[in-house]
Amino acid sequence: MNRLQFLLTAKTQYDIQSPFLFRFYSEVLNTRIGKADCKRLGIAFGDRYAQLRYKLCDHYKASPLILDGWPADDLLSSTEVGIIGMVRSPHKDHGREAVWTSAVRRDDVTLSVDLYDVGLFFTCPKLSKQHIPLRIV
Repeated sequence: MNRLQFLLTAKTQYDIQSPFLFRFYSEVLNTRIGKADCKRLGIAFGDRYAQLRYKLCDHYKASPLILDGWPADDLLSSTEVGIIGMVRSPHKDHGREAVWTSAVRRDDVTLSVDLYDVGLFFTCPKLSKQHIPLRIV
């Protein structure tokens, strides 16, 4: 999938119907980390992936998780939402696209959020199975 095709089909904050996804967008995705905080945390200011990983850990009180057989670059464990998986650059090439597709199709993954540069999936049993391409405005 190319970026233009993604932008034409992706939803924005105004299209979100799910209360969980709206809270996720407004409390996690839409928050900013300043330069001073990035320096304090040891995160490069331009590294959106590392910033998002930090925001997910902070908001959901998640901790890093190591599991074999999961198609993800990072796995985080949270009591609130189960396992959060992060796939870096899921549309970079066919190999990354296959990894992302296999993650989304897993039976235990209930919500997948495609941000184009990062793919996120959640295993929260309280959520219904859905895949949301989402662009941050």
